[in-house]
Amino acid sequence: MVSVFSFAMLAFFKLFPILNPPAMAPVFQEITSGARERQRNILAVRVSIYTFYLLASLLLVGGWLLRILGVSIDMIGIAGGMLLFHTAWRMLNRDEHLTRSEQEEIKGMSDKVFFPLTMPMTAGPGAIAVTLSMVPTGSFFAVETMLNILGLCTGIAMAAITVWIFYRFSGAFLSRIGKTAKATIGQISAFILMAIGVQLIWTSLSNLIRAYVNSLSIQ
Repeated sequence: MVSVFSFAMLAFFKLFPILNPPAMAPVFQEITSGARERQRNILAVRVSIYTFYLLASLLLVGGWLLRILGVSIDMIGIAGGMLLFHTAWRMLNRDEHLTRSEQEEIKGMSDKVFFPLTMPMTAGPGAIAVTLSMVPTGSFFAVETMLNILGLCTGIAMAAITVWIFYRFSGAFLSRIGKTAKATIGQISAFILMAIGVQLIWTSLSNLIRAYVNSLSIQ
C-alpha cells in the first residue's frame, strides 16, 4: 500500500503542473462560452474522464504503440501546437455575436470533447511525455509492477478530478465579474493558449533539429 500511495503522489505531482487546470479553466470557459451552463458542465465531466482514459491508456500501451506507428512525441507536439494556435487565433478574432456556423459548432461541441478539448488543450504533449516517462520497467505481470501501475493510475485519476473541479466551478466565478473584465480574461486566455501553442511547436522543432544534428555528428 505504501508503494501504491507513493506512486499515486508521484503521478499527481508530476501531472498537475503540466495539466495546470487553474490556468486552463478560463480557456475552457472561453471556448465553450456559447454553450449553455448544463452543456458546459457535462463537457467538463467528459473532458476529465477522457483525460484519465487517455493518460491511463498511454501508461499501459502508449510507448509500445507509438513505436509501432513510428510517431514521436515531438511530432505530436508540433501538430498539437498548430491546433492550439489556430484555436487561440479564432478566439482572439471572434465577434461577440455568434454567427450561424458558430452556433452549429457549439451544438456539436460534444463531438469535440476528445479532440481538441481533451487533447491537446488539456492533456497535451507535455502530459503525454510525462506519462510515458513514468511507465514502469520490468515484467508487466510482476506483482510489484502491477502495484506501481495501480498507484500511477490512481495519481492520474486524482489529476483528472482536479481538471473537472476547475473546469466545472470556475464558471461561477467568471459569471460574477463584469462584462469588461470577462472579455479581458477571455483575451488573456486566448493569448496564453497561443503562447502555449507556439512553445509546443518551438520545443518540438528544437528537439527534432537537435536529434538530426546529433545523428549527423555521429555519422
